[in-house]
Amino acid sequence: MDEAIWTKIKSGDKKAFRLLFDECYSPLCLYANSVINNLELSQDLVSDCFVRIWERRETIRIQSSITHYLLLSVRNAVYSYLRSPESRKDDMNGIIEKLENTPVEEYDLEKEETISRVKSLIDELPEQRRRILELAAFYGKTYQEIAEMLGISVNTVNTQMSRAYRFLRDRLNKDDLLLLFFFRKYKII
Repeated sequence: MDEAIWTKIKSGDKKAFRLLFDECYSPLCLYANSVINNLELSQDLVSDCFVRIWERRETIRIQSSITHYLLLSVRNAVYSYLRSPESRKDDMNGIIEKLENTPVEEYDLEKEETISRVKSLIDELPEQRRRILELAAFYGKTYQEIAEMLGISVNTVNTQMSRAYRFLRDRLNKDDLLLLFFFRKYKII
C-alpha cells in the first residue's frame, strides 16, 4: 500500500496525500511529543514535515517505506529543534513561567550560600564562556547579537552556551537552577 500511495502522491494526488496525513499525523505527533514534551510544538513540527514532503514530492526518493521516511523526517525535525537556540529559549521561558506561578517564599531567597554558590560557579567558567552566558541569560541577547558583539561565529556561541549550561546543570540541583533563572529574571545576579 505504501508504494501505491506514494506513486499517487508523487503525481499530485491530494486525496492520497490526505489519506497518508490522516493515517500518520497523530502517531507522529505522539512520537515528537514523547521527545520534546510540548504537544503544540510537536504538531507544528509534524505539519511542517508534511508540507515539505508535499512540496518536494517529485524529487524525494523513498528507500524503504513512506511511513519510515515520515518517521525519519519528524525525528530529524525534532533534533534540529532541540539543537536550535529557540529550544533553549523555550526551556528558559518554561522555567520562568514556573517561577512566576510559584510563591517567592518557596525559594527562600535568604539562602545567601545558594546565591554565593551560583555566582561562584558562573565565575568558574572560562572568561569567554562566562561572558556569552551572561549576555544570553542575564541580558537577553540573541546568539546572533552575541556573535556580532564578540566577533565570533553563532556556532561558537551555541557550543559555549551548551557547555556552560552543562557545567551548571552538573553542579547545581534543580532548585538551585530554578533560583538561578529567578535571579536572572529579577536582575538579582
